[in-house]
This record gives sequence, structure tokens and C-alpha cells, in this order.
Amino acid sequence: MKIHQEAENKGIPGRGIAFREMKEINSPWRSVLYLARRFTLTRGQKIPLGGELFFLERGRVRLTHQSLEGKEKILWYVNQGCVLGESPFFNPIQSESFFICASNCVVYAFSREDVRRIIRERADLLGNLLRSMSRKMYILSRHAVSLQLDSGLQRICKFLAQRVVPGSTPMTACFDISRQRMADLLGMHRVSLYKLLRQQEANGLFGPISGRKVQILQPKKFYILAGIRNLHDNG
Repeated sequence: MKIHQEAENKGIPGRGIAFREMKEINSPWRSVLYLARRFTLTRGQKIPLGGELFFLERGRVRLTHQSLEGKEKILWYVNQGCVLGESPFFNPIQSESFFICASNCVVYAFSREDVRRIIRERADLLGNLLRSMSRKMYILSRHAVSLQLDSGLQRICKFLAQRVVPGSTPMTACFDISRQRMADLLGMHRVSLYKLLRQQEANGLFGPISGRKVQILQPKKFYILAGIRNLHDNG
């Protein structure tokens, strides 16, 4: 069955885009990194948002929201080649969210004067930034809808659909974050996540879960659960 190869070629549309990570959506900004201040951060450090606009040259970060009571909720992960911190940079309201490094990172910081210069001289980069912000808003909206309307199993399938190993036979997806982080991202308790995974292993949807990998034994059903309904007619 070649359903997962079709997903790779066509992209993951509509409902299935929830929990998708960003990568290289702002790569044209590398042409102006000479304007920015370069610095490195280690895993676990926060990126100070508000006064500067950031470009993630290398590494991976997670966007986390913190309530007034101090509770934290992971919203999503962002990878290299992306601009970060647009909302607190352009909006003076203090942000209750922050980026924390999920790995060692190389980051470039653009001052307000740098950004004004880019807006004046590089309309292409402004257009790229607006497109990426629109895409982020769409993905976050799908994320919010999924948390409210989808079952736990549907959320698991949407998460794994983004992480299918290209060309794997049998079809295999990877867990690139811990089960605790995954449960937090998907809005469930770690024990509930574990039970659902084991239930579907017993039901034959998933094969043996070994370390950070899981086999998808019923790709057609898997993609339907993930909300990807235009790929299974040829299955």
C-alpha cells in the first residue's frame, strides 16, 4: 500500500495539519543575517521575546504557554529556518508564551531598526513573513480545534502522520519527543496516551512500539483517523 507515499508527495491537508511542526518556512531570511546579532543557546534555555525578532538558524524550540497559576502547556515545536517571536515583536501586549530550546540552538536577533530596514528594502522578505504568519495561525487554529473536537486516538494519529518515515515498509512513524511531552502537546495525561497506544497495538492499528518507533499496520484507517481523507481511494 502506497498511501503514506502519496501523503508525502501531496502534503498533509486540512484537518490533518494539526500538530505540524514548522521548518525552513523563512529560509530567504538567511540573506539578511549579516544585519542580525548571532548568539547560541543550550537546551532548556528560553529565548527572550519582545524587543527583537529572531531567526532560528539551527536547532529546535518549543512554544510554551504559561498560565497565571504557573501551569505550562506546550503549543507546538519549531525547527531551523524559521522566524520566531513575531507576535510579541509587533504587538506591545506582554506575551504569556515563550520559546524554550528543545536542543542546542543558534539564533539570530534582529533589532527594530533592522526590521524597519528590511521592510523598506526587502518587500520579498516581508511577503515571506506574512505568508509564514498566516500559515502558523492556520496550524494553531487546527491545533485548537483538534484539542476540543477530536478523540485522543485521532490526535495521536494526526501527530504521528507528521512523522512517518518516507518509504518505510512496513509504514513506520517516529516519536521525536518524550511520551510526557507528546501527551502535553496532545492535551492528555501520559497514562491515557500509554493506554491508547497499547489498545491500538492490541487492535492491530499499530504494530509493536519499540523505543521511539511504531509500525502503522493499517495505513488506510490510520490516515482516515488523522483526517486525511483524500489519499485512501487508491488503497
